[in-house]
Amino acid sequence: MNNICEICGGKFNEVYSGTIRDGSYGRYQIHAIVYECTDCKVQRLREVDCIPDEFYETGQYREQLEESLESKNAVIEQDEMQHHTLQALFPKSLRGENILDVGCGAGSLLDMLKNVSSSQIGIEPCGPYLKSLTKRGYKIYPSVSKAIEGGEGMIDYGFSIQVIEHVKNPVEFLKQIKKLIKPGGRLLVSTPNRNDILMTLLKNKFYKFFYRTQHRWYFDECSLIKCAELAGFSVENVRFIHRYGMANALYWLKDGKPRGGLAMRGIDDMQDKFWKASLEKNKQSDNIYISLMVKE
Repeated sequence: MNNICEICGGKFNEVYSGTIRDGSYGRYQIHAIVYECTDCKVQRLREVDCIPDEFYETGQYREQLEESLESKNAVIEQDEMQHHTLQALFPKSLRGENILDVGCGAGSLLDMLKNVSSSQIGIEPCGPYLKSLTKRGYKIYPSVSKAIEGGEGMIDYGFSIQVIEHVKNPVEFLKQIKKLIKPGGRLLVSTPNRNDILMTLLKNKFYKFFYRTQHRWYFDECSLIKCAELAGFSVENVRFIHRYGMANALYWLKDGKPRGGLAMRGIDDMQDKFWKASLEKNKQSDNIYISLMVKE
């Protein structure tokens, strides 16, 4: 692997060597390596440890995560993430605007915004999803470059939710999306937060869960801002959103494995609200949302 950072041109140094997740929990790859850039501080998985690009087109990526390729089930599975996206979007209204979702999956976010926005365009490489979305009447492209070739542009508001960590060159990825967004338009990008509280509390025990063959890139706030600025965007704001309650962290400390939304006796809604608010304030949430603007 070239030890030069594709984002800023800095030098990569090894920061982790060992087991990482290979799809859903319980599946692992041994002897993977993660590097960190000396300049922008982004982290990157060694290329030979990443899944092949064709996995995104065939749907094998989704199968490894034990996610459905059948559109009706997939939309329901993907709804939860979009609730957090709408939280990050608030109080922005998309009424009457032309929207774009890059990596739209089965179309959960497009469905949620269909009756508010003026038009919707999706970009999705997964063949089974792409066919279903087209049948449902959405204008869909398999890649950003195809949308550009198709003459698309003048997007008011774009989304790219949990996608940038997968691509080979994040700066070029954002530059391509930027061509589709009109001056003054915006793009909302989300990605897992490398400063997740569990990365501090559990360290190596959590590393083999957090690092995974599906994610090339691991961002914190500074590296994500740097990437966006190098792509020519103006950073409007950064928001930290945590999806899981306090019980999930306690289960990790107790059992050393994820429990998702499983309740724990003694933990109520008020405690969960304080827990999430504290992590978001201290930038230790599990997700980062960055709002970007195309300069007029």
